[in-house]
Amino acid sequence: MKESWQNLIDLVVKPSATFERLKSNPKWVVAFVLFFLLSIGLTWANSPFIERLMSLLQPDVAATISFKSYVVKGSIVVVFWCIILSSVFTFAARVFKINPALKFKHIFAAIVHTSLIGTLIYLVNIGLFPLFRQLEDINRPIDMKLIPGLHMLAGSMENAHILTFLSHINPLSVWYIAILTIAVAILAEVSRVKACFTALTIFLIRIGTEILFFNLTFY
Repeated sequence: MKESWQNLIDLVVKPSATFERLKSNPKWVVAFVLFFLLSIGLTWANSPFIERLMSLLQPDVAATISFKSYVVKGSIVVVFWCIILSSVFTFAARVFKINPALKFKHIFAAIVHTSLIGTLIYLVNIGLFPLFRQLEDINRPIDMKLIPGLHMLAGSMENAHILTFLSHINPLSVWYIAILTIAVAILAEVSRVKACFTALTIFLIRIGTEILFFNLTFY
């Protein structure tokens, strides 16, 4: 248990130490429970804004679907995100013969821990709401993206998918990609260039998943 909490601390202050330990002892239960609970808690904290969007964009659906069902749907996506992505990269590691010692449990542990960084970024975004947004300011999904990103330079663009993509190109995403790169380089034992390419692939898959989830929820 102590090592699991140390992994969480080092994930922020010294990520290489976290992934070196996960390479030899892939503990993930504490990180997964924390990730799962934080995801639900932050979604719940964001509920007034999400409910407003649903009432504006899908009034008929919003009248029949409770917010609890939205949280359940989001929780299922979170779990499947970790399992499916870990399975895909475990299969890829076998096909390309990358580090024979690398197993599903190692990749799953790394995915769970790096996903916590995404959750922390989400926390920062929610923390900006009291400063920059009122409930009546939320009219589109992109209005819920407050971390400065390229979407703020898009002017009058209305394409929600492109705006969501651009919103992920921000300073905190660089941090997320950097930690992913460290994780891949250590666990897969590949060069930083290959690790960075893999990290960018994971990052793009994550963005695609969010866009798909938003599309299914709000349109």
